[in-house]
Amino acid sequence: MPGTHDTTPRNITATAGRGRQRPAGRWLAGLVPWLRPAALPLEERNARYLEIEIFWAAFLSAAAAFNAPFALRMGASNSQIGLLSSIPALIALLVTIPSGQFLRTRARRMPYLFWSLLIHRLGYLLALLIPLLPAETQGPAWIWTLIIFTTPASFFNVGWSSMLADVIPDADRARVFSNRNILGALGVTVGVFLAGRWLQDVIFPVNYQALYGIGFVFGLVSLYYILKVQVPDSVVPHDSGSAVSVTAMWRTAREAFTAHPDFMRIVVNTLLHGVGLWMIGPLYVLYFVRVLGASEGWLGLNGMVANLAPVLGFALWRRGIARWGENRVLIWTIGLVGFYPLLVAASPHLTAILVWTALQGVIAPGANLSHFPMLLKICPAEARPVYLGIYTTIMNIGAFVMPLIGVYLADRVGIVPMLIAGGVICLLGSSLFRWRPLRTPDSLAARRVPAAHS
Repeated sequence: MPGTHDTTPRNITATAGRGRQRPAGRWLAGLVPWLRPAALPLEERNARYLEIEIFWAAFLSAAAAFNAPFALRMGASNSQIGLLSSIPALIALLVTIPSGQFLRTRARRMPYLFWSLLIHRLGYLLALLIPLLPAETQGPAWIWTLIIFTTPASFFNVGWSSMLADVIPDADRARVFSNRNILGALGVTVGVFLAGRWLQDVIFPVNYQALYGIGFVFGLVSLYYILKVQVPDSVVPHDSGSAVSVTAMWRTAREAFTAHPDFMRIVVNTLLHGVGLWMIGPLYVLYFVRVLGASEGWLGLNGMVANLAPVLGFALWRRGIARWGENRVLIWTIGLVGFYPLLVAASPHLTAILVWTALQGVIAPGANLSHFPMLLKICPAEARPVYLGIYTTIMNIGAFVMPLIGVYLADRVGIVPMLIAGGVICLLGSSLFRWRPLRTPDSLAARRVPAAHS
């Protein structure tokens, strides 16, 4: 119903003050829901808890931003850094569809999400033990630790995306997702900057051990707020007791593409857009550290810019989506993402790269904020975990193969030529969102309404 979910802090403030509060009074009234979210209606309370938890989780994400530099400091090779990008995608490829099928048969999914996320985050505690191993094994040990603990994260991601759709009404998703991304970006911005300074000023490896230990504690705070989210029981299909086989899973995927052609369209468009980006994903840190000589301090500064600029980007594109719609914003922004690797490849100086990182940070949120809600709309609600599992599995095929190809070719033709190639491929793939635009159920219904009256 219109207005049912219109209980944002902005409206609460206006109601409390009847338009006569001073600016300070309005600010304090708007802060009340953050200090006491339990007083809010259920849907808004869930949104607040989700926004608070992402802020705390961001500090663990800030620590994780230095996973590859930590591996390099412990002697990891270029190919091992490539594995850090590709093998987790392979694991996700193997577990995503079974995870979606499993969660589809469970009415109460939150306990599974909580424990899988906790197990994933426990992997960062092992960073405290890695420096105690023989020197020649430290780099590979850290790489494989991160890879192994990706398995529960892959399970979590399938259920988490579906859970967000169940908890957050369609009308509120752009606002809540934007708030989550802004708060997460602010947390990571502060975290990576402080982490970069800490890692540069404190002796190795104590600096990294302390960083991961503190990040894990913040991750526990995030889990506390996740437990506060009240998730309604999911509808379990009548065939939930049937056995899950590989043949059945792929038959489900084939039926999804046949019954929902727009689902196939978003899968194909996104896959071809991401091929170039996945190929060059591991090359950035290699280019920054081994070619341009970047220190942990500069990496922290670049990470700060990469996470601070999206705060502006999410604020701008949230309004843009409300004005122009998700599909139009997606077409405008996703076509610009591929310019970042081209600009980085053309910049032999670290200072210029900070500028390109900032521009990318403003543009990319438009694509992120519009793409995910459209994916949720295209997936049928009754089978959303399965459809998201299919989507994620296919994306992970590309995310597994392309980093290995990128590192292999970079060792032979150079990192800069590969950055250029990845950017060009991304630009070509992104053009599909313009030539094969996505259609959501509500947009198709809007098109059919005039026809019914003609």
